[in-house]
Amino acid sequence: MKRKTIVFIVPSLKAGGAERVVSTLANQLVVTYNVIIVVLYRCIPFYFLNERIKVVFCQDIYNESPTFFESINNHYYLIKSCKNVIKNYQADVIIGFTTIANIYSIILSKILKIPAIISERIHPKYGSISKFWKIVRRLTYPTVNALVIQTNDIKSYFKKYINPSKLFIINNPISVELSGLRDLNATREDRIICVGRLEAQKNQELLIRAFSKIPSNSWELILIGDGKLKTKYINLAKSLNVSNIVFLGSIKNISHYYNTSKIFVLPSNYEGFPNALIEAMYFGVACIATDCPSGPSDIIINNKNGFLIPTNDQNALKNKLEKLINTPNLQEQFGEESLKSSTLFETKPIVQKWEKLIDFVCS
Repeated sequence: MKRKTIVFIVPSLKAGGAERVVSTLANQLVVTYNVIIVVLYRCIPFYFLNERIKVVFCQDIYNESPTFFESINNHYYLIKSCKNVIKNYQADVIIGFTTIANIYSIILSKILKIPAIISERIHPKYGSISKFWKIVRRLTYPTVNALVIQTNDIKSYFKKYINPSKLFIINNPISVELSGLRDLNATREDRIICVGRLEAQKNQELLIRAFSKIPSNSWELILIGDGKLKTKYINLAKSLNVSNIVFLGSIKNISHYYNTSKIFVLPSNYEGFPNALIEAMYFGVACIATDCPSGPSDIIINNKNGFLIPTNDQNALKNKLEKLINTPNLQEQFGEESLKSSTLFETKPIVQKWEKLIDFVCS
């Protein structure tokens, strides 16, 4: 039987949640399918990609503030570039990740008369896209073959205007490359970690302020990730006179910090389905997360395998941090329960769901 060819369309392959999921899926799906990743803007891929995966870049530079006519021309060029790749490789299905790439995928699906699967990565009610793109999303999404989301909360949002039979809940997988580096015998240090882009959505400011209020604090807080607010957060830590905060930026050896840290915190204002949280739990780290829309409440059972706190509640975060810091037995309990519950996010069963969906839309 002829191998099917799938084309992913993504804005970037830099460090990030959607990028990690695409890389993980592509590395597994290339066993069964021909896999091409069309990346809208040139970058150096941050995550490992199997050498059998073909990566094609559409455009060298991202213009952050185009004029109206530049924007129209840019979208036309990108859609045309994606179309040429899809035709050249005779793709059987298009898979879009993130809103703009999803809309491109739907348009190209109609033009080329091949099925499309799209995937939202953040709760659509709280995402930062413009009113124009929200309207276009509302018009185009109902016509797609399948929309993959991560939680029932997001499904409830979309089923108001999309046929529920087109909505599929598939959780994010933990990459094989990362899971293979788990070391349950590693020595854990008095360290709190937070992994994510340094942007308002992730709300690391809440964690920095809560951490600064813990008295006689000999613990270290490490923020892993880059973003527009990095300088602001560095200055905030200085203004709070907190010296034991380290800003590592985006790093390759994140497994070292999952293996050797005692506490992980997700302070986000909103999410889709937080990769970093399931990764930390898979490594047995005791976790605290805001009960934000959406994802954390699907992953953490409060007081059993972690703590859920109200969004943007600095005092609640401080109290839970103090409780975990001062109760080693609770750290171990949360870690052990996390190991059990996070097996749901191992790669194989999640990739099998994607394979089943791909075969379904192509049938």
